Amino acid sequence: MKKIIYLAVLLTSIGATAATRPVISEKVLKAFNATFTAAENVSWEEFDNKNCQANFKMNEVIVKVLYDDNGELLQTMRYYTETTLPPNIIVKIKKKYPGKDIFSVTEISNENEINYHITLRDDKTWYIVKSDPLGNLEQTSKFRNAGE
Repeated sequence: MKKIIYLAVLLTSIGATAATRPVISEKVLKAFNATFTAAENVSWEEFDNKNCQANFKMNEVIVKVLYDDNGELLQTMRYYTETTLPPNIIVKIKKKYPGKDIFSVTEISNENEINYHITLRDDKTWYIVKSDPLGNLEQTSKFRNAGE
């Protein structure tokens, strides 16, 4: 009987913790709403009571934005496909990696820089290539396809 009561208390506390929503400051919400007016399906996460992150979709792009508690935008991460990647980067990738498909792009930006982490693939190999906005490419990883 004690085990059943203990299990019931444990499940209730887990449910209460999971249902707790992060407390997002008015400054953050105001900054977010002013910038991302077309955001859809917004969810929030809070990190160590200082920073919070909004996760949402905007124009078919998955976006994560990180704010400090004063509403200052710290970092933006966007996840998308080749069609959203700047054309100058696409041209350089296609030239340096002929026959490789652009599988996905992760764009990471902050007040100092923008970087693109581009995943390429062919039948045998996956490549992770980092690019700056000018199209300077650096291969950071290479993996064999697990099916090979």
